[in-house]
Amino acid sequence: MNGEEEVLRHLQDLYRRAEKTGSYEYSGFLSLAEQDLFEKNVPRGGLSWSMEGGRDEAERRILVCGSERDFGYPPEVPLRVVRVRPRSEKFSEVLTHRDYLGAVLALGIERSLIGDILLRGKEAYVFCLESIAGYLTSLEKVRRTSVTAEAVRADIPELAPRFEERRLNVAAPRLDAVVAAFCGLSRNHAAPLFPAGRVFVGGRPAPDGSRQLKEGDVFSVRGFGKAIYDGVCGESKKGRLYVSLRQYV
Repeated sequence: MNGEEEVLRHLQDLYRRAEKTGSYEYSGFLSLAEQDLFEKNVPRGGLSWSMEGGRDEAERRILVCGSERDFGYPPEVPLRVVRVRPRSEKFSEVLTHRDYLGAVLALGIERSLIGDILLRGKEAYVFCLESIAGYLTSLEKVRRTSVTAEAVRADIPELAPRFEERRLNVAAPRLDAVVAAFCGLSRNHAAPLFPAGRVFVGGRPAPDGSRQLKEGDVFSVRGFGKAIYDGVCGESKKGRLYVSLRQYV
């Protein structure tokens, strides 16, 4: 049994267990590909399910098996947020998503226990399972920067989505053309991203770039970011198109 089959069997077992016991079951955080895998292979049955990541635009999400309609009471999704900030901003490094993730995993925490990591200036907000939130607050170093970590509410203003508006010059509003411009690559260099499972539209893998994007489509490229496509906004003298989008930051 390969890794994908093991993940699917585990998620299907959670679903069946919730249906049998009449109580909620929750997974760890799932990648976009794992979410898509379950959605395409939901066991037969009448139980509702949802994916929760702590915010509407979350990528990594928890499978929630069951709903208030099924059980008569709302779920208590075991999700918490931990804020990580430097002890001294003056002497802190410029830290990346990879730096924070590496520091968290170095504590011995499994990847499935960690959701999205949002960067806000020199602070980071780590979405995690409730079971490890207390342990995560013991984080003291990210690279060479001394930090403090504390649990915070998920509804604070700092966690509201933020965007950077971008205007791209493309040959056509096809996904492959937009992804190439978005990533700063040629279309030939961007092409391998699709079969490698690194491009998603609406949370689902896009195995090729032939589709036409529509206004409001949300796409992401693993390693490059996520954006909302807002459509064609102009045309160059050479007949190329300008498209606008809002990139999550």
